[in-house]
Amino acid sequence: MRMSNGIMLIGIGDMGYHILNYMAITPGVNKIFTADINEQVGSMKTHHAKYVAAGLGYYPDISFNRLDVSDVDAVAGVLKELNPKVICSTAILWPSYLRPPISEEKIKKLESEGFKGEGPRMSTSIYCALKLMQAVEKSGIEAHTVIANFPDLTNPVLSRGFGLTPTCGGGNVDLVVPIIKQIVSEKLKVPMRNVKVFAVAHHAWGNKLRTEIPYWLKVIVGGDDVTSHFPTDKLVPQMKKLRLANFSSRNGPFGEAARYHQTYISASFLQNILGLYFGTGQLSHAPGPNGLVGGYPVRLSGKGCEVYLPKEITLDEAIKINEAGQKFDGIDQVERNGTIVM
Repeated sequence: MRMSNGIMLIGIGDMGYHILNYMAITPGVNKIFTADINEQVGSMKTHHAKYVAAGLGYYPDISFNRLDVSDVDAVAGVLKELNPKVICSTAILWPSYLRPPISEEKIKKLESEGFKGEGPRMSTSIYCALKLMQAVEKSGIEAHTVIANFPDLTNPVLSRGFGLTPTCGGGNVDLVVPIIKQIVSEKLKVPMRNVKVFAVAHHAWGNKLRTEIPYWLKVIVGGDDVTSHFPTDKLVPQMKKLRLANFSSRNGPFGEAARYHQTYISASFLQNILGLYFGTGQLSHAPGPNGLVGGYPVRLSGKGCEVYLPKEITLDEAIKINEAGQKFDGIDQVERNGTIVM
């Protein structure tokens, strides 16, 4: 088989466009393939990324392909021809920015009836990811796959139900890590770069930040374990305060904070894409690694995504924490055959 080359980004919507622009100005990324069902907008955004990169002195080879991810045969053919080393898909049936605002009253009513968090929207996330993974399998290429749409649930469903296991996801558990680093940095008067965090948590914990949602955390500063300095009853409210102030919006999906949040999420995904692409063995956090439920610390390399846990916690314990956490997203369990029990 031909040597794998380049990174492929499928879906150039709001988040995908941020990922593309970051990627285009990353030293060492020389070939990028983009794809979207909307040829006019996808081609336009691809050209804009070229111009942004050129303005900063970078000239990666970026090319656009019009693709409907639901056409498995067509996508498989393109993948076989291009043979990317890493594929990231942000394709989704119902983007978050198209969802109408929901009042607090309606949210409470829905939650009282069992419809909590991301769980009820699972079909909009899983469909496109399933079609992509079917195309990857049919193409016969050996590419790492990074799934953007609720990978805490999507990845285990694809793995258990279809035998199609994405490498990992991005965001979610990883999005709380910089917040924790900031809190630790400010309290202990150390640079954020000197704070190392290992977090095990489902999407529900980082999204809702409620003290009753289970998680596991280890924080190291200068070789010292300082985790005990940040108990749940103090840490979680601090995190929630920062999140509400900087990343959420009560004004619906078009609120200022909600828009800026996409740049932050995109950086998290790019970190994992680049870790797999360059194969540096860097430590990160990822939801859905190798088809597991929830989020974990990971090591990214050319071989893929390896769960990387401190000695204080076992993989079985980490899985149980995530399985308990998913209930707060309205999911009781993902059965061995991939069936989702709400």
